[in-house]
Amino acid sequence: MDKLLIIADDFTGALDTGIQFTKMGVRAKIITDYQYDFQDLKEEYRLLVVNTDTRPLSPEEAYQRVFHLASNARKAGFGYVYKKTDSGLRGNVGAELKAVMDAYEETVAYCIPALPSLHRTTKDGVHYIDGVPVEESVFGKDPFEPVLKSDVADVIHLQNEIHVEKVPLFSYEHVKWEQEEPTVFLFDAETDYDMYRIAGRLKEHTNYRICAGCAGFAAAYEVLIDFERGNPHYMQDSDGLLVLCGSVNEITVKQLAYAREHGFPSERLKNEQKLNPEYRTSEAGEAFLNQLYEKLCGTDRYLVDTLDEADEESALAYAERMRLTSSQVRFGIADTLGWIAVGMIRRGWNGTLCMTGGDTLMGFMRLTGVTELVPICEIGKGAVLSAMRWNGRRIQVISKSGGFGEETIFQQMYDTVFDETSIYRKKN
Repeated sequence: MDKLLIIADDFTGALDTGIQFTKMGVRAKIITDYQYDFQDLKEEYRLLVVNTDTRPLSPEEAYQRVFHLASNARKAGFGYVYKKTDSGLRGNVGAELKAVMDAYEETVAYCIPALPSLHRTTKDGVHYIDGVPVEESVFGKDPFEPVLKSDVADVIHLQNEIHVEKVPLFSYEHVKWEQEEPTVFLFDAETDYDMYRIAGRLKEHTNYRICAGCAGFAAAYEVLIDFERGNPHYMQDSDGLLVLCGSVNEITVKQLAYAREHGFPSERLKNEQKLNPEYRTSEAGEAFLNQLYEKLCGTDRYLVDTLDEADEESALAYAERMRLTSSQVRFGIADTLGWIAVGMIRRGWNGTLCMTGGDTLMGFMRLTGVTELVPICEIGKGAVLSAMRWNGRRIQVISKSGGFGEETIFQQMYDTVFDETSIYRKKN
């Protein structure tokens, strides 16, 4: 039976991709340890998704981490690799794709970066977000990894000079699959149907050992690989939904506003709370956790976000005044939200966590030391409900990328958590 390794550069991306296979009935396991010992993997899992957490690293560091993981996977018998890329092209796209090719000693890879269901398309090699070239979209304004190029070949060439062969729609019969030099075939795609057409052509003409793209093409892997299907993991009863939001993406800002307007109680962390690590060990920090726990006991939904208040000092201004680096800001917020989640669980809260923003869930997992979880179901677009075990307890958590989801996504999460008729709910 074939085995597939999916390598993602952030946690929400790993879950977004893994859930595509769960929906097919394929059991997937998500791992956060890029030094994972493949001997620990049970035989029932022919699909492994590993988050290398390399998006914020330098290209050189990202290459080494991905190369190490891919080399170990190859030795463990994983014949196929899908290098999951961000649908907005953030991160070390070129360096990580080259690392996989080098580890597998392959001279050809196939890149399909589109996610048509979220209006992220590729035409003439240029990537678009809602019809806008990606560098002009919200991803070009990302505070940590702004996307500087819209042509995917240019994005790849920022970090390596490998030849890129662009493949327009409806021209597959003219593709010269055999190339004289190492090559990345870059496919245009504007619909989900295009994804399946591409998968069919790859299966007919190539060995497709190494592919790259986001969650969009992952769903078409059922054409490429014959997976064994099994029973899905289950959803448990929940006392409530706690949304911990570390994203400042414009899409998330609108989602938060909608949730507040439709019945979600909420509060916003102050700069001292979200950026000063000493707050987490202070009496004030302990009092804050106690107060939040009391609020959760009196409601079945709650929002905590880290956006700036319009009439107060911004987080960036505070960070500059306190001489904090961008890395300290980014991971400090994630660690604070993880600290809140841990605090609620330790106090006995038995609800479902929603961690919004690519780093937020990782902050929680760093604090708990948990490195594995299993996806259960997808909620709307880009939100994944999963389960993990910590201190003998099964914890249910929803992850959502800042740039994903409909305006109503938090209400959809609430409805899913309390849907007694769900096929994913464990029956007594």
